[in-house]
Amino acid sequence: MGFGFLSFFVMNQVPFTDHFVIPWSAGRAWLLEGENPYTPTIENNAQSAINESGLLAVLPETRELSIPLLTLFLYLPFSLMPYSISRIIWMVMVAVSIGIIVLISIGFSGWKLTTVGKTSIVVLMLFWLPSAQAILTGELIPIIIALTFIALFLLFNGQETTAGFLLALTFSSFPINGLILLFLIIWSISHQHWSVLSSFFSGVAFLLVLSWLILPSWFMDWAAIIFNLYFEWDWINTPLMSLAALLPGIESFLVYFLHAAFGLFWIVLLITALKKSGQIMIFKLCAVLIVAYLINIQNAIFLLLLAGPASYLVFRFLSERWRLFGNILSWGLLLIISLGAWVLVIPDIEFTTPNFVPVLSLGYPLFILFGLYWIRWWALRIPNLPYETL
Repeated sequence: MGFGFLSFFVMNQVPFTDHFVIPWSAGRAWLLEGENPYTPTIENNAQSAINESGLLAVLPETRELSIPLLTLFLYLPFSLMPYSISRIIWMVMVAVSIGIIVLISIGFSGWKLTTVGKTSIVVLMLFWLPSAQAILTGELIPIIIALTFIALFLLFNGQETTAGFLLALTFSSFPINGLILLFLIIWSISHQHWSVLSSFFSGVAFLLVLSWLILPSWFMDWAAIIFNLYFEWDWINTPLMSLAALLPGIESFLVYFLHAAFGLFWIVLLITALKKSGQIMIFKLCAVLIVAYLINIQNAIFLLLLAGPASYLVFRFLSERWRLFGNILSWGLLLIISLGAWVLVIPDIEFTTPNFVPVLSLGYPLFILFGLYWIRWWALRIPNLPYETL
């Protein structure tokens, strides 16, 4: 409740782009007025809700419902509530999702931390620039990543059926976690985890059939909007494209080379992860998550949350191998990553436009990827000493 009051106060003080209001308005018009959620009148309803709330929100650049009906299902419970109340609850839900991402990431890494240490990292990551912007603007990305991470946690703990159904809920957000889903599907086939695959595909089939029964025309309506919005190819802007743009003289060559190199890297990670489990699988998955960010078509700063497991794995081995100095270095790097991002944008920060910080958006994941392979020998190659096997 305290975070909810804080969210309401911030929304009345800081102008921001609201990515929640369009799906909220579409769901409300559909459920309460019987209108097609893909009609252009959704924009007017959304603007009216913002004006009546008094919040310093502005509509996003895309003012039509551009998400599939399967994704809209996540917003429908909130559409039954007034805008201001549902907006606060949604912000709290995004914040809780970020906390879940951090805790599961620490669990994947195996970093032994006290409760105080874990709580400190959660607080730092909640007020990290990508997290703060995702919470304030009402982005869906942290919720999708949290569902994916929960499914991974359940999968690695033997709850395969539940994991498959949770992954099915994220299927409509394929641009966000498509490479991760493909990696998990092929890995599950290699391990013969048929219950994961059956629950995933049956869940996807159920959601598709349900959506077509409820609104038979939704796919064509949605496809028409997507075609109009993305008729040109200039909407594709991966982080690797931003990296190539730093050298304009050879930008065209670098775009193709970097995407081909990281695409091949993803294939190598997939092949070498087949039949693997335990620490080796976690290591491969950490690398896959970073690759999934670097070649994602959205180039959204919020997707940096995918680098969490790899970051904490690096910090873990720094702490374990160098003891006191490693602990100081790990926490120092964590503070630089979390608090240093604000130093780079203040005082020119705005939440009505995307904040692209090359040092954070490009430097951070590449640095963690380098660190991941720097600790590779310690993470995978060191044999247990005799007393460690007792």
